[in-house]
This record gives sequence, structure tokens and C-alpha cells, in this order.
Amino acid sequence: MSDFIKRCTIHTYRSLFPNNIKNKGIVYFINIIHIIGVIFIQLGLFMKPVYIKIYIIYLVFLFVTYILLNNKCFMTIVSNYFSEANYNMLCIKMQQAKTVLGIYLILAIVFYMNPQIAPYTIIKSLISK
Repeated sequence: MSDFIKRCTIHTYRSLFPNNIKNKGIVYFINIIHIIGVIFIQLGLFMKPVYIKIYIIYLVFLFVTYILLNNKCFMTIVSNYFSEANYNMLCIKMQQAKTVLGIYLILAIVFYMNPQIAPYTIIKSLISK
């Protein structure tokens, strides 16, 4: 497993910050925004329940763009356009990524509808004790 993580990390880093491309500054900036979006996907479930609505909208937006763009991330397409190269930042299959996003979306809806079980609420109550 650690070998996979190491290979995935190297692949992702090289895809996000390639050396021999056009418009390197713009591409790096786009890919930093891309990283922020991925961090938001990973940590969005920990937001205050009232803000999880934004997270749900973001995940639905991603699913819609995957459908419209033939299973490609819109940020990857923009980055590839400016770099005039064809990089794939994912080191897992798109179906696996969509499954994870689907699970996050279901959890987000549950947490939004039941804020008392949202991670933010639970962590806040544990800290305040």
C-alpha cells in the first residue's frame, strides 16, 4: 500500500507541476486552485452544518461536469489547455473517484439534514467538554 501511495504522490506532483510546458505560471496557478478544490472535497464534511450546503452544491457541480466533459475534471482540462499538454492528475480510475464523491455527497446530505450527527457538531461538543 505504501508503494502505491508513493507512486501516486509522485505521479500527481509531476502532473500538477510539470517542467517542460507552455504557460508554466498560469498552469501552476490553475493547479494550485485544483489542489484547493481537492482539499475542499476531502475536508468539506467537517464544515459547520449550515455551510455543508455549499459543499453539496460543489459535489453536484463536479458530477455534472464529469457527465458533460466525458469523465474528465474541468480543472484538468483547463490546465491541459494552457499547458498544451495532456496530463491526467488522477492515479485512480475515474469510477473510483466518482464512487468516493458519491459517498461524500450522501454523507453531506445526511449531515445537512441531521446537523446533530455532523462531524463539526460532534467534534465541537467533544472539545467543549
